[in-house]
Amino acid sequence: MKGAMLRCLAAIPAIMYVLAVPASRAETDQVAELRRGWAALRAMDCARCHGRELDGWAAPSLLAAVRDSPRERFNRLVLDGDMARGMPPYRSQAVVTTQIDAMYAYLLARALGEIGPGDPGAAARGTQPQGSKPAQD
Repeated sequence: MKGAMLRCLAAIPAIMYVLAVPASRAETDQVAELRRGWAALRAMDCARCHGRELDGWAAPSLLAAVRDSPRERFNRLVLDGDMARGMPPYRSQAVVTTQIDAMYAYLLARALGEIGPGDPGAAARGTQPQGSKPAQD
């Protein structure tokens, strides 16, 4: 019994080391891309028409759009708009043209339930604002 307890105690430093090691570079890069996408969507105030959680309001759900339609359609609608449906073009907006891949990555991760709404960096740090919930799409 004493031997088992000593082995458990001896393992504590190793467990603490593993917990203290930062996320892998790829994981950190992925969170950074998702944060850029989230920030671009916020900067362009997409929630104004597509709803606070981008799941639809006066305009369709962006989550459903990326989940159910080809990537090319997303790019075309965002960059060229669809004025007949009230969607303005954003090709002239540098934040959109430079971050369209990150915007799509964020929306797709939300649509697939991989992340919840809000700042993905906050979720990765465990500091997601109170009241946030995982995606239920």
